[in-house]
Amino acid sequence: MQKAYKLLMAATVVSMTVGFNHAVAAKKDTYQVVSTSYQQPITTFETYVGNKKIETVRYAFGNAQYINDGLMYGSETNRVVDLKNSKQTVKRLTPAPGQIRKYKDAYYVMSLEDVDHSSLTKYTLDFKKIGQTKKFSGYGRHLILMGDKVYVLADHMKGYNYSIKLHTFDTKSFAALHHETITSMLFTYHMRQAGSQLKIYGIRSEKDEKMTVLSYDVEKQRHTKTMTTDQHVKGGLEKTQTLSKETELIFNRDRMYEINHRTKQVRVLYDSKDDLVDYAYDAKTKTYHVLEENTKTAEFRVKTLNSHFKPIAEYRLKKSDSVSPFRVL
Repeated sequence: MQKAYKLLMAATVVSMTVGFNHAVAAKKDTYQVVSTSYQQPITTFETYVGNKKIETVRYAFGNAQYINDGLMYGSETNRVVDLKNSKQTVKRLTPAPGQIRKYKDAYYVMSLEDVDHSSLTKYTLDFKKIGQTKKFSGYGRHLILMGDKVYVLADHMKGYNYSIKLHTFDTKSFAALHHETITSMLFTYHMRQAGSQLKIYGIRSEKDEKMTVLSYDVEKQRHTKTMTTDQHVKGGLEKTQTLSKETELIFNRDRMYEINHRTKQVRVLYDSKDDLVDYAYDAKTKTYHVLEENTKTAEFRVKTLNSHFKPIAEYRLKKSDSVSPFRVL
């Protein structure tokens, strides 16, 4: 009897602790959900504290896809919204901006002309065009600026021949300086800057589709190493985040992974029965807000994960017929 009582008390303490942690998380959790319409010019920024919505900001802008450097835009339109000035919608952009990056005192826009050609255009901070648009072959995927150079990762398709190239352009006139053909990877998903290196993420072969990371030294203009992980990573790759000197977080619609660059191993940090749409890291609370979608019911929710990637809170979002969530901030 006494043993049963102790077990009951222990279970009660655990239950109370979990409930307390959820309550604490709900009080501290502050996040934004960005939703857009693909039929009408509507995008909303909703701010939440826990499951309580405290503010909604609306923009007369639809088909939003990207938010970075204080701008919101999409490849289905030639407009961009300056989020620092909600009334300003710029219409004088080159069509189909795939990526926009702010560098020093200008914006650099990479646009998709067609499946075989892309272009680069430079704008002032108030979006007045500078110089001429530079067109180049290849389907531009990623754009990074560093050291007064523009780096573009692009797919090239000529008939049945497919290749991946890293283009280097000058920031002043977009003069072509160098291009590197990446032969050690079959397909690439993502690129990011890491000091003087560019990290390129993809798969090495079609047979096993194991995640591969290539390091490219921009000063030496050559790749320094290629690391292939020990397991297949489903669904490609959308975002990365440095966790430590040896490890980084890999995010896609299936799972959140950790890649260890020393051991070349991958482990699952977080898995869900639903699709993972986006995530945001809160440095103050050291938690992760993950936006998830149940594709069968078209319902969305935000889960809060602790620093060990364990769920500590869950907030279901009210279903909307007019807009669909695509970012959590």
